[in-house]
Amino acid sequence: MAIKSKGKTKARPASKGPRRGPVPVPKPFAQRRWVQLTALFIAGLLAMTVFVWATNGLRRERASNQAASDLASRQQALSKWKAILEPQITAVGQLKGDIPPTVASDVTALTGSAKGLGTAAKAIDTFDLAGTITEQGFDVASAAALTSSKAEIVEGLRLYQQAAELAALALSSPKPLKAELAAHAKAVLDSGTTLLQTGWNKYASTLRLSELVAGGSPSVGTGLGG
Repeated sequence: MAIKSKGKTKARPASKGPRRGPVPVPKPFAQRRWVQLTALFIAGLLAMTVFVWATNGLRRERASNQAASDLASRQQALSKWKAILEPQITAVGQLKGDIPPTVASDVTALTGSAKGLGTAAKAIDTFDLAGTITEQGFDVASAAALTSSKAEIVEGLRLYQQAAELAALALSSPKPLKAELAAHAKAVLDSGTTLLQTGWNKYASTLRLSELVAGGSPSVGTGLGG
């Protein structure tokens, strides 16, 4: 028979759970790598935008300044041309703004005007228009229009001169020859009219592009002196 021990029974210690390792502390939001990379990317975009905006602004300013300088140069050159052309046209005809020139329908209105027409044509032709407009802000089309208009106006005036000479000759010729000379003078006059109108329209158009206005278009064959 077993004999029970009279001593106290020791309590068993409670079982402990598994030990936990140290919990890592999360990095602050601003210190996270992807946040930093995103911020750098956005900053780069903003810097690029500001750079492009500033560059375009400078380019626009330079272009505006260049356009203003070119306009001033064109106006100065055209003013020199106006100072020659328009007084010469006024001496033999009448200026009427941008309206195409009107000319005498009767060739007898040109009688005695040959000398004045020839003088005007020579004065206009002598002026160095090409040298005046070179490197003065004109584009190729405007420069070509101006030089072409000069040639057409000069040739138109010379044809008027020929028509005036033929008209004067017709007055002192026998009747059969008079009619023939008058018809020839009228044909020459018509050719001169076409050239003068074409040349003046180009001239007036080029002035408008440079914010200038023609003093008028010529009306040849009215009020002409001897």
